Amino acid sequence: TDPDDPPASAPTTDDRGEVFTSTDGRTLYLRPIRSTDGDALLRAFARLTPEQVRLRVFHPMNELSAAAVGRLCNLNPAIAAAWVATDADGEIRGDARFYVDAARAAEFALIVDPTLTGIGIGHVLMQKLIEESRMRGLHELWGVVLTENKTMLDLARRMGATREAIPEEPGVLRIRFDPRENLPTEPRA
Repeated sequence: TDPDDPPASAPTTDDRGEVFTSTDGRTLYLRPIRSTDGDALLRAFARLTPEQVRLRVFHPMNELSAAAVGRLCNLNPAIAAAWVATDADGEIRGDARFYVDAARAAEFALIVDPTLTGIGIGHVLMQKLIEESRMRGLHELWGVVLTENKTMLDLARRMGATREAIPEEPGVLRIRFDPRENLPTEPRA
């Protein structure tokens, strides 16, 4: 299965969030992060590999502090949004978020449970961020990605992002989505 394949079924909604089926047939739920998600977020972080953490935050990190968990679960909705993909037990299996800047653009971040990569979770989360940024009238959704993070770069390419080198930061690319454009919902080859 291609890691960027969209989910196998169209979403519906229940009390746990928007229901979607991964490409391998799992039922998952997409919803905004909640202030009560702290423990689930800590467990999700503990499941990440050291390499995933490094690719996401650009340095090694062993744990999330209580202050960090509080910031991640309690966002100011005027300037931030975060969505999680959860399983039937409410465990967080993916997290995507953005923070809006003064220029009406937003920086995003995305991470998926290492045991569930390649089944469309990242695609669903990224699509939700694009939709949310479009609804807010943002002109850009961007992220800074290490050139070695092939999974994220490939997902961005398949979803229609552009990318550019950052001259003062070798080994780092800026990827950019224009939420005003109709970006592909199907992966591109």
